[in-house]
Amino acid sequence: MAYILPRAVIVLIGWAITCGVIRNVSVQVSPTAFYIAAISWALAGIACFGYLHRLRSELHESRGRS
Repeated sequence: MAYILPRAVIVLIGWAITCGVIRNVSVQVSPTAFYIAAISWALAGIACFGYLHRLRSELHESRGRS
């Protein structure tokens, strides 16, 4: 949980900023735009933080071998 919570907060902040920008650009925005923004931020967060986690685990494995 300590690993997931800070990353979830980063993704939520990014989504909130994106939704604020969408709302400022146009007053008449369908909810679909916000859902697409949420899905894209979630997928980007999973990909980015999953990759960082994999790199960190590979680094620990390589240090353990030597």
